Amino acid sequence: MTDLSNRNIIWYNELRGENFTLVGKKNANLGEMLHAGIPISPGFAITIKANDLFMKETGIKKELEKLIDKFKEATDENVKEISKIIMDLIENAKMPSSLEDDILSNYNKLCEKIGVPNLPVAVRSSGAVSMPGQMETYLNIRGDKDLIKYVKMCWASSYNVEAIHYRLNRDMGILFNIGVGIPKMVNSRVSGVIFTLNPLNGDLSKISIDASYGLGEAVVSGLVTPDTYLIDKVTFEVVKRVKGSKEVECVYREGGSDIIEQEVDKERREKFCLTPEEIKYLCEVSVRIEDYYGKAYDIEFGIDKDMNFPENVIILQVRPESVWNKKKEEEKKKLESSGNAMDMILNQLIKGVSFK
Repeated sequence: MTDLSNRNIIWYNELRGENFTLVGKKNANLGEMLHAGIPISPGFAITIKANDLFMKETGIKKELEKLIDKFKEATDENVKEISKIIMDLIENAKMPSSLEDDILSNYNKLCEKIGVPNLPVAVRSSGAVSMPGQMETYLNIRGDKDLIKYVKMCWASSYNVEAIHYRLNRDMGILFNIGVGIPKMVNSRVSGVIFTLNPLNGDLSKISIDASYGLGEAVVSGLVTPDTYLIDKVTFEVVKRVKGSKEVECVYREGGSDIIEQEVDKERREKFCLTPEEIKYLCEVSVRIEDYYGKAYDIEFGIDKDMNFPENVIILQVRPESVWNKKKEEEKKKLESSGNAMDMILNQLIKGVSFK
């Protein structure tokens, strides 16, 4: 097995879940998803070691140690002071040239792979210890200069006041290096939601897909009436389809990072947005996800207009389906409970009841 421990950059396809100590949990989980045959947006991780190298070579690590020694007590005011100083130092420091070259050469490889100059990417924080909502992720970052700027801002976010307090309350200390994920932003031609069951009745023999044009916000938020498909889970034959009105789509503003709404033209509204090949492939991937996790799943996907099929089918998020999985769990507990009660009654009948 390749030794990844001394690398500053590791591509997602080289990672497994066990590598979270090198790149953080979010990045390692993406590698694990790829390993399980779940398609994700292409990209790479900047390692925790790279963050440590940056902190040492810029002298910021020593500065932090001096501040901790100076303030001694972790009062609110002291934490605020340390946070401001360290975040400013990180954001304004010059990236060590060897590290900058490493990051940018891999970013340019990603641009070449997709065939899009200054490819828009996300810059995602990824800690080896889960710290939900404590650190930043930046979207739609383009070009060498901005990428380096936002990588530093991502590192700096691990020293915001909330993140420091979170660690101190759990005896984790103030110093905390993180991994950073650099996936391609999914430029969705079509996006939507898949359930690996029929969400109306819990039928596990079916797959349900809601899909519409543009980014997923329109479908997830209920902004549009999407196309809906009900598919047989064994044959992948569509057993029912209903054309949605799909009046608007959410897209990235040209040259910007914000999302705007725009009207869908009549010709596209009157067509189903997914091809038969895309439907079949989405079903294959969904079954793979369900088999891998062992239960019904709720899946968000995008079909990227910058890439070719089937590489352009990207799974954006997966989570256990909430309604029918919960009912199944409750029924299982009831059966276990009634089974235990029946065992008790049978045992009493066999042994007899003692009054002593």
